[in-house]
Amino acid sequence: MELDLHVRTHEDTMLTLVSALHALNNETTVTTDMYVGECQDSSSFNQDVIEGNLLICSYSIRFVLGLSTIEQAVETAKNLSAAGLVFYMDPFVIGFQLNPIPMSVPGIIIPSPDDSKVLLQYYNSSLERNETTKQITKFGAVASILGGLEANYSNSAPKVMFYSARGPDPEDSFLNDADILKPNLVAPGNSIWAAWSSLGTDSVEFQGENFAMMSGTSMAAPHIAGLAALIKQKFPSFSPSAIASVLSTTASLYDNNGGPIMAQRAYANPDLNQSPATPFDMGSGFVNATAALDPGLIFDSSYDDYMSFLCGINGSSPVVLNYTGQNCLSYNSSISGTDLNLPSITIAKLNQSRTVQRSVTNIARE
Repeated sequence: MELDLHVRTHEDTMLTLVSALHALNNETTVTTDMYVGECQDSSSFNQDVIEGNLLICSYSIRFVLGLSTIEQAVETAKNLSAAGLVFYMDPFVIGFQLNPIPMSVPGIIIPSPDDSKVLLQYYNSSLERNETTKQITKFGAVASILGGLEANYSNSAPKVMFYSARGPDPEDSFLNDADILKPNLVAPGNSIWAAWSSLGTDSVEFQGENFAMMSGTSMAAPHIAGLAALIKQKFPSFSPSAIASVLSTTASLYDNNGGPIMAQRAYANPDLNQSPATPFDMGSGFVNATAALDPGLIFDSSYDDYMSFLCGINGSSPVVLNYTGQNCLSYNSSISGTDLNLPSITIAKLNQSRTVQRSVTNIARE
């Protein structure tokens, strides 16, 4: 697995791999510069060793914090006439979602510490050393970098990524589980290529760019907003609640191969640690744009219904007043999460028989 947006090395050409730590000049050591393996300063290296080869650099937590950058490593590679860059993942960089990063030279980031370990084992086992001095006499490891500018559609999709938030959600400050299904549904949100402001500062890697590839709710939400606009265009009278209902009731539970949508369970080797997604992984399922424009039944709720629900949560009155300007004293009755007219039924603590009600509207002929 690799993470990048780059050009490829010359086709059918294998290039020698050289670790930054094995290409230092006479004035530099890991003692004088403990971060030299991150390839941030070309003056630390011997160009004769690196020129024409693939430079191996360390990707540490400093890149996540912005103390080191891919851009600076690329400049180092250019200054040293390296054929490309290979970043291996520091084992301490765990739990961070890394976005694909554009590079103006051939380069890849290996996001898995385990895969990075395999690379380093191959590299170290291929070194030839002088038996007496132990100095490296030959760099034996070779590699090539394939293009990272074309999408790969060979994997099963969709799937719930390891970093995607799961339910159930707490209802109040006492962390009681809410009788509301969360998440509502899932939408495309992993490595989404989209327009980007060149003035944007949210991601250092894409500063000055007109497009970016990012992941997370910030990418999934625009998909839902666009679908909501299409639904509103076709059904102008639909309330926000009705639109949300349509998106949920028409969502898919299956991937592109006809199997159940899978959910990744761990950061390390996520595709090897996955199982069928549950409602607390994906809500009602994966949003289906075509089906959402041809719904059958809708579960609608009014503004007052939601206010009655919010005001019924223990200790919620000050929060409701702060965010809505509405005083809960004006609502004489409350609605529990279970009885809110949603296209799902969620009961956090079921210890006896319980009756819930739903009201549906048939709009199949509209």
